[in-house]
Amino acid sequence: MAYKEKDEKTGGHASETSPKVTHKDKDKKENAAPEKKSEVKEKALPDDVRGIIRVAGKDVKGDVPMRKALYHVKGVGKRYADVCSEIAAKKLNVDENILVGKLSDVQLDEIESIMSNPLENGLPLYMLNKRREFTTGKDRHLISNDLDYSVKQDIDKEMKSRSWKGISHMYRKKVRGQRTRTSGRSGGSVGVVKKKLAPGKAPDKKEDKK
Repeated sequence: MAYKEKDEKTGGHASETSPKVTHKDKDKKENAAPEKKSEVKEKALPDDVRGIIRVAGKDVKGDVPMRKALYHVKGVGKRYADVCSEIAAKKLNVDENILVGKLSDVQLDEIESIMSNPLENGLPLYMLNKRREFTTGKDRHLISNDLDYSVKQDIDKEMKSRSWKGISHMYRKKVRGQRTRTSGRSGGSVGVVKKKLAPGKAPDKKEDKK
């Protein structure tokens, strides 16, 4: 850093020296080619690992461990996936963290049946997401498209019965008791509209009461 030299005439301080930027330098910067970003090369998979695997209707990369691959399925949480992977590892006699691309189609079908039929495979009742179903009264665990269809049916049932939740669903409002004065508002803004007076006409005055 250059020191500031005191000006003898003015008694002030001189500004720091800085290189002058000419028009040519600006043109060079503008016309310069953009820097190429370093491309990240994907790792080559081993020969015994498949690239894309279909697990319960969801595409998963083959280099993902089995425990982590079950997280991608809709309706399967972290704890539920951990328990299912432990049961599948014992049944299939494989490691819990085996790459899902190394599993065969028969093994993937077995894993899907474990997730769809948890009570038959030793999972506790409190881990299911559809206990005492309204129509059948059975305890089930729904995943992927079955879960979406079940949620739609439940909403339609509430709307037909004209319950408070159903009416909120009908008008696209919040369902779980949230306040709606400032949030969840939709539609155009409504403001105060004043009447425009014709030019050269005075406003009517109210007659005084006698």
